[in-house]
Amino acid sequence: MSKSTSQSARVTLRQLCNLGLPAPVLLPSLLPALRAMIPATHAAFFYCDASGQMVNMYAERMLPPEAMTNYYEKHYRADVGAFAQAYLARVAASDVVSSRTINAAEQDTDYYREVFGVLGVGHVLYGVVRSAENGHDPLGQLSMYRGVDAPPFDAEDKDALRDILHYLGRALVTTPHVQKRVSAEQTAEEAMAVLDDHGEVIFADDAWMRLTRMARGETISPGQARDEPRALREFLRGVVISARAAKKSLHVVNSAWGQFAFRHHELAGVSGDKATALVVSRLAEASVRLTEGAARLKLSSQQREVALMVALGMTNAEMAEKLGVSVNTAGYHVKQVFVKLGVHDRADVAKLLRQA
Repeated sequence: MSKSTSQSARVTLRQLCNLGLPAPVLLPSLLPALRAMIPATHAAFFYCDASGQMVNMYAERMLPPEAMTNYYEKHYRADVGAFAQAYLARVAASDVVSSRTINAAEQDTDYYREVFGVLGVGHVLYGVVRSAENGHDPLGQLSMYRGVDAPPFDAEDKDALRDILHYLGRALVTTPHVQKRVSAEQTAEEAMAVLDDHGEVIFADDAWMRLTRMARGETISPGQARDEPRALREFLRGVVISARAAKKSLHVVNSAWGQFAFRHHELAGVSGDKATALVVSRLAEASVRLTEGAARLKLSSQQREVALMVALGMTNAEMAEKLGVSVNTAGYHVKQVFVKLGVHDRADVAKLLRQA
């Protein structure tokens, strides 16, 4: 990875962490930004309590609910101290960043076959994230993954993670959030599934289960694992009913993980049986979309900062205070952004960032 690419990803990560949005809303955007800095196939964040128990998680790849239940019952519950002990050891270590490579003996275990193997894990990079509010209390564990055929995480990867953990400590603190209505134009990702009349999934995209779990809004943890398959079926059955009643409009669901929209299409089978195709969309906050849009434009790090502030509606005085410069200097930076983007007013800056 080039130095400029890594620096650009770092700017995006920092901007996302400074938006003041709650962690569940940010995580789906934070992890890809992190992987743009430190190459990995996927990543996850595990919230843990003081005893080391997992209380919530977000992962870019998740086991299906039934397989997750098997993991919790067979591995997590059966050896409940293993996860906690490993996590607490990382918390107590002098270095908050560590890594491991799954060796041949570990690959010949049920745990690997049923968990790591399914998720395509060969190497792991761990980082303990501490609250930026006091710099001490651990929030949980960040895990980044690479496949068996990929190179292990090295010292450069560890240095890069150490260097940005303080940003995550600011962003991943649990904060209250008031949901705003988000338009369908702010779709960040989508997935589709075909369900029967009982809410049973006949076919689903790879991202379907992750997005519907988020839309349901409950925590994803050992305490919820046993009941999750049934609860998901009931949730989807209710979504199908509501989506059908919505006719041609979207059925919007608000949860702790953000805002989600469902739309449905009736399907008639060969035998005349009806099924429902559901498309779920995760709708991103406007500020997240603007931040990600700024990263795609050919702007310097400072110009990206200014462009985002302009798009978010900040005045020159507010920008001056945030940047630590005079109002005149802030105005100069705004004009430079206008020239670079070929626009003439602030509304055009926001429009360009959204389009990007």
